[in-house]
Amino acid sequence: MSSPAAEIAELWSAGTPLLYLVTGEEDRAVALCREAAGTFDASVGVWSSGRGLEPVAPSARTPLAALEAVLQAPAPFLAVMLDFHEALGDPRVVRRLRDALPRLAAEGRCLAVVAPRLVLPAGLAGDVAVLRLPLPSDDALGALLDAAVDGRAPPAAARHRVLVAARGLTESQARRAFLRALRADPALGPTAALLVQDEKKRILARDLGVELVESPESADDLGGLESLKEWMAERALAFAPDARRYGLPAPRGVLLVGVQGCGKSLAAKVAARMLDMPLLRLDLPRVMGAAEGAEENLARALAAAEAIAPVALWVDEIEKAFAGSGPGLGGDARAARLLGSFSTWLQERAGAVFAVATANDVSRLPPELLRRGRFDELFFVDLPDAAARRTILALHLKKRERDPAAFDLTALAESSDHFSGAELEQVVVGALHRAFAQGREVETADLRRVAQDLVPLFRTYEEEIKALREWARGRARPAGREGAVVDLFRRAGA
Repeated sequence: MSSPAAEIAELWSAGTPLLYLVTGEEDRAVALCREAAGTFDASVGVWSSGRGLEPVAPSARTPLAALEAVLQAPAPFLAVMLDFHEALGDPRVVRRLRDALPRLAAEGRCLAVVAPRLVLPAGLAGDVAVLRLPLPSDDALGALLDAAVDGRAPPAAARHRVLVAARGLTESQARRAFLRALRADPALGPTAALLVQDEKKRILARDLGVELVESPESADDLGGLESLKEWMAERALAFAPDARRYGLPAPRGVLLVGVQGCGKSLAAKVAARMLDMPLLRLDLPRVMGAAEGAEENLARALAAAEAIAPVALWVDEIEKAFAGSGPGLGGDARAARLLGSFSTWLQERAGAVFAVATANDVSRLPPELLRRGRFDELFFVDLPDAAARRTILALHLKKRERDPAAFDLTALAESSDHFSGAELEQVVVGALHRAFAQGREVETADLRRVAQDLVPLFRTYEEEIKALREWARGRARPAGREGAVVDLFRRAGA
């Protein structure tokens, strides 16, 4: 893959008169443009409304004056236009630029607009080449770190830890993180890597709507869902180097649909742990809810995921973000564009990014997300059967330092039909409250009493849950044990 500077040079040499560099890193964009101009021995001017077109025409501070100054500059010439996207909202500027494009191309001049988001009038769409500057590579991050350590040679393992922690940051963000880490730990020990990781968590959550999630849960912490766990164990093997030599592609991801409170979110965390990858949670409603720049926000968030790879990307309740954006669903044009961008990324994403998406309401899922190729598999997560309910009760008792063998969990599991995993947890918590209030240790009778009083979601939404089960028949693979499938559909018709 060519470097961004080489790509700028190639487009310019091919006669492209207008480039649009989408990035928030102005200094980096200017440096890349200077590097590209160096291949032609060309001059570079940098324009801003406050400083004009430096160094050739500092007085040309208005957009129209800047365009005239570019046309008068000795060719070959590359003009880097900062915040010029604001000027593209003026029809007079757009008209003058369109008139100037043929001359720019013929005389070897080029305009490079540098802006944090893409704002492009329809009349310029056919003449512009849009480049989204990628996040720094490991080599680029390494050069920044080497400059920060100022000639010292940290151990290779320590250097690698810090660089891995910095993946997903821009150059300026990485530089600040490295300097902060070096002040706290000049030897680049474990503390330095943790500080860089903490800085990345803060920046990603604030700027991109993505969050690095701690996922200590293992497969043993997920009650039931045996088929899903077996499938995940197989896919985990496919990330090994031997798998590439065998001819296996990197796994793409899994979509989990099903009843609320039955462990889909926990399954996403367990998946990351089984894959031995960090877990990155994408807050799609926040990313897409921005008044402006939603498409850029989504592109930057997905680019960060690819830069951090290998990583598991968790998209929770994906239907809420894209509800109504599919064909014939009456969604607005922006939501449809965002769905198209996200669907394309799911299909064509680079790097080891394993997507785990969850959904409760399949009726709101656009069909684009259900197509094969977006995800490797679609699983249906149903209410747990009796065996899974017993396991879930035991897990929650053990988590609260109680011996599951001291309780009649078999009888409790049989009497708690239609309970979700979240409701079974509340049975344990409620029983502990009851026993604590009476000043004694919790007993089976407490669990039984709380279970009798609890009204499960199934009773309120029985028809919706049955409809969800019917939809899953033939469309989705059961996430629970295979032997429970017959019971599942028997209950659906009950």
